[in-house]
Amino acid sequence: MTINLEILESAYLLGEKSLENLRTKELVPNMMVRRRLTRASKLVMELKDLVDFEEGRVICGSAYGEAGVSANILNAIKDNVPISPTDFQNSVYNTAVSYLSIVSKNHHEILTISSGDKTALNVLRAGAIKALDGDELLLVCFETIDIANIEQINHCIDFLECGVALRVRVSDQKATMSIEKSKTRGAPNSISELLHVAQNSKKIPHPILEVVL
Repeated sequence: MTINLEILESAYLLGEKSLENLRTKELVPNMMVRRRLTRASKLVMELKDLVDFEEGRVICGSAYGEAGVSANILNAIKDNVPISPTDFQNSVYNTAVSYLSIVSKNHHEILTISSGDKTALNVLRAGAIKALDGDELLLVCFETIDIANIEQINHCIDFLECGVALRVRVSDQKATMSIEKSKTRGAPNSISELLHVAQNSKKIPHPILEVVL
């Protein structure tokens, strides 16, 4: 079975370390909320704004989730010190999109997916199925692994903080794109298929992506 998705808007951000110049203060004017945000939360909010997504269902994917927060918790356990309640609260995979929903007052469904290197592919497949209802969806993938000593275990990812977002809806038009991996070397495999769409959809007059289930 195949489902075609119209790519209404796309955006991506790639940082070799932590991304600079995020507009978090502008996008999240409430200082108390802003202080609790993880790096992933700030990244997702930036991407949501870049693709002009107002409200609706969100499908989010990440292979490593809130890596920085998880590292803080593990270090606290190692050092035998109390775990930060904020870190504990922010350690789940849906942290970033939950903050996104709170800030934007979006009461629609959120789905989070973690499938290792197949994360982006499964976000696209899940998004295609969800899009059959006819509404616009936000598909977003991120990784934020710029943590202390990451070089000891990372030997293949050059972009330690990165994210991709697509605003999509179902289409009955003929496909003009197919799912492929991005040719950007050093990008995490977990965002690759979404990254390929974002990098190429603006080059096509009517980007319609064929999603094979």
